[in-house]
Amino acid sequence: MIRRAVAYCRVSSDHEDQLNSLENQKQMWEEYINKHEGLEFCGLYVDEGISGTSTKKREAFNRMVNDASTGKFDLILTKEVSRFARNTVDTLQFTRKLKEYGVDVYFKIDNINTGDNDGELRLSLMATLAQEESRKISERVKSGHKQAMKNGIVFGANRIFGYDLIDKQLFINKTEADIVRKIFNWYLLEDESLHGIVRRLAAIGITKGKLGGKINHSSIRRILENEKYAGDLKQQKYYTVNYLTHKKKKNKGDKGYIINIDNHPAVIDRDIWNKVQMKLNDNMRKYKEQGIGYSKALFSGKIICGSCGGKYRKRTMKNKDGTYRVIYKCNVNYSKGKKGCENGSYIREDVLINIFIDLLTRISEVKDKKIFIKNMMIALEEGLVNNSIKRLENIEKQITKIQDKKDKLLDLYMDGILGKEGYIKKNTELQEAESRFNAELQIAENRKYHLSSKKQRLDNLYNMVCKELDYSELQSNDDIKELVNIFIDKIVIKENIINFYLVDGNYEIDIKEYPKRVNTGDYPSRRFLE
Repeated sequence: MIRRAVAYCRVSSDHEDQLNSLENQKQMWEEYINKHEGLEFCGLYVDEGISGTSTKKREAFNRMVNDASTGKFDLILTKEVSRFARNTVDTLQFTRKLKEYGVDVYFKIDNINTGDNDGELRLSLMATLAQEESRKISERVKSGHKQAMKNGIVFGANRIFGYDLIDKQLFINKTEADIVRKIFNWYLLEDESLHGIVRRLAAIGITKGKLGGKINHSSIRRILENEKYAGDLKQQKYYTVNYLTHKKKKNKGDKGYIINIDNHPAVIDRDIWNKVQMKLNDNMRKYKEQGIGYSKALFSGKIICGSCGGKYRKRTMKNKDGTYRVIYKCNVNYSKGKKGCENGSYIREDVLINIFIDLLTRISEVKDKKIFIKNMMIALEEGLVNNSIKRLENIEKQITKIQDKKDKLLDLYMDGILGKEGYIKKNTELQEAESRFNAELQIAENRKYHLSSKKQRLDNLYNMVCKELDYSELQSNDDIKELVNIFIDKIVIKENIINFYLVDGNYEIDIKEYPKRVNTGDYPSRRFLE
């Protein structure tokens, strides 16, 4: 019987020698299939420059699995387990899925065929070894990168405007550096705004950065804040959380930065750079005090459009007297017009504050509401103790038992009481069980956090309601922001109806019940929705 065979090849680097190895792999499989009778060559699936620790971004691999599901071939040939996947879960998951499609996998160097009776048993051992090797490689690479950073080797700065990255070192690009100096001088000496700098650059024909991205006020700010222009090098601003997923996380101090002072030639005098940082910080503080610019909106992320489900976004509008007012508008409508969302109205922040404070005042005046909130707190407390906490304790006990069993199993194997195949089979079962319980543990911890967070917010709500505060006297944006975070889950606005989803329930506000025009002191004739 003729079996239709394909080959899967992967290299995890874009180095020339690795890509040469890929060409050798292609040739090897073509010769292998031609030499074996009963095999019909049906093509190659190749992933270049992709890591093997996860299958998520391996396009050829995923295409191959999809083709297998449609019956395009019967056998996959690959060099070794570590070329197929360095993640044990992925290896077993995909070989089992392929088996359901009637497709076997043959690993040439490991001499493992998933079609054999003991194929999966031997594969699970090799996959575990490959995953452990991947972890060791990851640790070695990170250690090497860290030492290189300490020695002033530059990583990931190939797009910094004003410099050229040559052999992992920064060298001044004279043409670009002159523009960087203009940006710093415009900002510091001529008091130009970030948007103004963008316009001035556009006037001299500069609208794109080093890699072709559009220059905007955010990119100007990043230039002004970048320590490299003063000659310093600050690295490890991001780090890899998990060697299997390669997920990166911004370093907010949880990992130490690697800083080299006077690492390379400076484009900007250090004294000028320091003065620019002071000005940036002063302006940020000013914007926060005025409620404009870069400050966080009071209702940030809370308002949802009832028409399209998109988020409302904070905008600022300039009044005739030069002052600013803050509004919120559906971001889909703002970006795409009525084709994206028919809701073109916006709501003023000061009006939304008035409605929210009025709502809190009404809640505080209802005695039954206090009883209701207290009962919710008691129910949540019971749910935490009887469900979440006990569930967590039970799962942790199960994981501890499995780990003890794995230790005892290893002792039996090392003492020669248990054979190799028996050890591998039982250890694989225990590892799969441990993985399931770890997944359940994560779900239980998330639930506990959710319940604890809600209970804390209800505690805060109950305490504030009992104090019977006069919310109308609140002046500080920080105080109002705190109330928003404590009480509000979300706000949904559709036409004249505003739904406040608070921690204790849903409150529907019909704007028609309020005066059409509201007196806020400065602008008595402004409307609720405009």
